[in-house]
Amino acid sequence: MSILIKTVLTKINKKLNGCRFEGSIKIEIYDEGSIFINEDGASTIDTKVDCIMSSDVETFKGVQSGHIKATNAFMTGKLKIDGNMSIAIKLANILSSKKSAETQD
Repeated sequence: MSILIKTVLTKINKKLNGCRFEGSIKIEIYDEGSIFINEDGASTIDTKVDCIMSSDVETFKGVQSGHIKATNAFMTGKLKIDGNMSIAIKLANILSSKKSAETQD
């Protein structure tokens, strides 16, 4: 498992802590690996998902840091979404929230 994947797993699980994520999604980062997120949290265990988000490392890091808006990356084809897009939007809202999961309603 790459250092990037380990770091992202930790950050996602910290954001998801205390809130139930409904649905399932795979985040595929080309040449790095994949992260699977469902009601149990984030892991690298391959499972069936409702949505797949794919991007290269540069785009993923830009979106994660806030330097690239996910919407812009999607509209320009740098971020691909297959499946139930509402799940991707829900995840993006959780991950971009400035609040910790414990303070979210």
